[in-house]
Amino acid sequence: MSCAIILHGPVGGGKTRACLDFVEKARAEGIMVGGVISPRVYLDGRLIGYDCLNPASGKVFPIARLRDVAQGSDWFAFEQLIYVFSVQGFERANKMLKAAANRLSPPSIIFVDEFGRLEKSHRGLYPGALHVCKALEDCSVAVFVCRTNLVDDVQGLVQGRAGEVLKFEPGEADTLWNHVLKTLRP
Repeated sequence: MSCAIILHGPVGGGKTRACLDFVEKARAEGIMVGGVISPRVYLDGRLIGYDCLNPASGKVFPIARLRDVAQGSDWFAFEQLIYVFSVQGFERANKMLKAAANRLSPPSIIFVDEFGRLEKSHRGLYPGALHVCKALEDCSVAVFVCRTNLVDDVQGLVQGRAGEVLKFEPGEADTLWNHVLKTLRP
């Protein structure tokens, strides 16, 4: 049975950290991982943006930077957000999500970190997230990361595509991991 997990919470609430912990636990259990995880990037102690991490390969590339840090023509602004976003970074991330969804077979976990305002407007990681949703009909577990105010949007995206849809907060990581294991190893 497939399962969509919506991992939600506030900015800095531990969502990405929980995903990174799940990657390590999954590897220890021999569970395949894929997708994208978006860790924070700091420069001299200042948060300057987010990178995109491929949990399968460990490769990292930039995806969002503060407006005053980003350089070059690859970056685009969205609404009044303090960050600008990498066109090439999102193209690469969406290719990774699509490839991960196409090759997933049980037991496996795919991560979509993070479904935000860009994705709500069908930009950013949205094309890749949609591909993951379509693959949910056949594959194991997908973890969609979002802020709490976007839970309904993610739920609308995955509803009817996964055998079950569950919502968790990072503080429930142990309960969530136990559920993932039960789903992947019934």
